Amino acid sequence: MRKYSLLSISLHSFNRNRLAEIFRSALRKETFQQIATVNPEFLVAAQKSPDFFTILKNETWLNLCDGAGIQILLRIFYGKKIKRISGVEIALLLCKICEQEQKSVYLLGGFGVAQKAADFLKKKFPKLIIAGTEDGRHPTKLSATLVRAKPAVILVAFGTPIQEYWLQKFGKKTGARIGVGVGGTFDLWGKKRRRAPKLWQKTGFEWLWRLLQEPSRWSRIKKAVLVFPWLALLEKFGRKRK
Repeated sequence: MRKYSLLSISLHSFNRNRLAEIFRSALRKETFQQIATVNPEFLVAAQKSPDFFTILKNETWLNLCDGAGIQILLRIFYGKKIKRISGVEIALLLCKICEQEQKSVYLLGGFGVAQKAADFLKKKFPKLIIAGTEDGRHPTKLSATLVRAKPAVILVAFGTPIQEYWLQKFGKKTGARIGVGVGGTFDLWGKKRRRAPKLWQKTGFEWLWRLLQEPSRWSRIKKAVLVFPWLALLEKFGRKRK
């Protein structure tokens, strides 16, 4: 494992094989572990919210890089290379391992797409146990249905930072071993939205593809492409958060 820091938040870097081993080991333990798929928007939000900053700094088990901007700035400012794995890929890797280990997955969140996402997963991983699906309209609650399901993994799609707050508050109470916020992943699996072509993903322009599909996201995306580099520049030249 390699560990980096940007805007005072630790980031972990693994190749996919090593990450798979770590997930497999965690599923065999009795403790709950929260994963954050960190992109530039996460880091900007953490600078403005002490509660969110505390979750990412002290409460999460792994902060995995899900943003080309993070890769680029770590390389330019510090000469460091961090491996990027998207939230979609992390969720798929977890589901693949759950199928192999005969562990169950619960899908929580999205708006009308959780069941469609589950249908997608069952086609991709026929032996995967889906413990349940639940629409994301009540993110301040923990349903009795989820508690009874006792999934090994819970995928939460409320969007950032609501999904991270939810996991921090309720994750241990679900009985799950791993919980991860997956943002708009269910929209992709449920065919509500198309993911960027591979070339856009590899060259770091997935954010632009999403902006073209959803122009209303500009206010959020500008944090990643404008505000984030500025904050990282300030940190580089001495203005660090304690």
